[in-house]
Amino acid sequence: MLVLLLPAAALSAHPADSTTLGRAESHRAEWNALTRLAWENPAVKQWQHTQALSQVALSWRLRDEKQPLITQAGDRESELAFDAQTYMKHRTSTLWGRAFYHNGRQHGIRWNETSEPGVVYPYLLADSVVTAPMKVERYHFSGGYADRRGRWAWGADIGYTAGLYYRNVDPRPKNVTADLSLHAGVGLCVGKRYLAGAGVGFKKYKQTNNVAFYSEMGNEKIFHLTGLTNDYGRFAGTAYNTYYKGYRWNGTLSLLPTDRRGFGATVDLARFAFDNVLTTVNKLPMASVTDNSIGAEMTWHADDWGLRAALTAARRVGTENIFGDPAAAVYIQIGEIDMFHQNRFSTSLEGVWRHNSARAVMELHPAVVYNHLNTIYGDPRARLLLDDLTLALRARLALDVGQVRTSLLLGVQEVMNTGHELLLGDTKAELSGLERAVRSDYAFAAADRQLLTAAVDVHVPVGAFAVGGGVDWQYGFYAARNRTHNLLVRLTLFF
Repeated sequence: MLVLLLPAAALSAHPADSTTLGRAESHRAEWNALTRLAWENPAVKQWQHTQALSQVALSWRLRDEKQPLITQAGDRESELAFDAQTYMKHRTSTLWGRAFYHNGRQHGIRWNETSEPGVVYPYLLADSVVTAPMKVERYHFSGGYADRRGRWAWGADIGYTAGLYYRNVDPRPKNVTADLSLHAGVGLCVGKRYLAGAGVGFKKYKQTNNVAFYSEMGNEKIFHLTGLTNDYGRFAGTAYNTYYKGYRWNGTLSLLPTDRRGFGATVDLARFAFDNVLTTVNKLPMASVTDNSIGAEMTWHADDWGLRAALTAARRVGTENIFGDPAAAVYIQIGEIDMFHQNRFSTSLEGVWRHNSARAVMELHPAVVYNHLNTIYGDPRARLLLDDLTLALRARLALDVGQVRTSLLLGVQEVMNTGHELLLGDTKAELSGLERAVRSDYAFAAADRQLLTAAVDVHVPVGAFAVGGGVDWQYGFYAARNRTHNLLVRLTLFF
């Protein structure tokens, strides 16, 4: 769909170079990004921007940590990406689309052979081997359409993301992910300035894990982790082929000003549920997860400043199925027990102040964020508790020198831990390495840390287009003299 949209976007692009730069500035402005949840409803998304913009970008990203902050995510990741996006307007209609391709490598992953662990935790395939890098490829295509007539507005979008993760050294996982999402919504104009919107979203998710060993020295033992330092011991060392399959539903309600001035509010409710199935044990459903969440935001936009208050709350429950003795290689389920419980809560208050002059834009973005995480495993009893408060400030200056626009951003974050606890039950001797990994991750998450951010962008008009180059860099100070680097280098064509 995006292939069809991009040529049309080029024809509808504004001819003036300054207009192209101005539209690029408008789309990236901090003030313009205060509202976020509301855009889940495609009927509302047509008010996200007042101007059309298309862009094609080539980028390279690096994450490097002296010691891994999350052992199961590794200590280094590099990625080359191509990303094309468009947001177009024609009369009352709005169209948008995106396509990207990522190719990279993940280094230093331990105690995890499953991809996208943030989606399918706590049920991960794992082993104790320090392995070669994991190769990664991701593809994404999406597009949407919205329109309005009289007091009514409507819209719909569709997206598909696929991933391939593999390694050519034992153990050799080949993981394939597929994520299909659909959204639809309606809106009704209320009075002269406001839009009331309602939307619904659906996502189908699947991941397959196939682990192979080619070495003549034998196989490493594969564990089926169930949370913190525990595993489903009955199937340890077996069932190297598994899959995750689930669905997510969400609904949003919004009230927003169509002139982008004044009060706005959005509430989002979501439920995600999936099963972890052992393919090589007659497709045995080992465990399942339900994750219920609520998100809400309230915003206020004035001429040169804005505020956003937001909160999210979620509860994830992992249920392990219990099976009797196998008969003809078939395991009969005789019960189930909720063993994994996790509560997440986050609330934030942030603001933006901006000042525009003839040749400069200045923005300040302060923020305060509180996060709470409480993870409990039933038997053997284990608990992980983390509370932290973040104070952050970003300052950005965009300056026109001749026809060249240069932007400089500086930011600082102070993350202060306000409460922490780690209690682990009896850990099996063969999982002692996993226990060390959990304790190491906890030590970094439970300590104060500081993050420094800097970004430089230069945009140059070229005919009816604009070319931009930029570098984003973040440096982190963690406990035990751990240091982290995050670097992003990009080249973008705007039209």
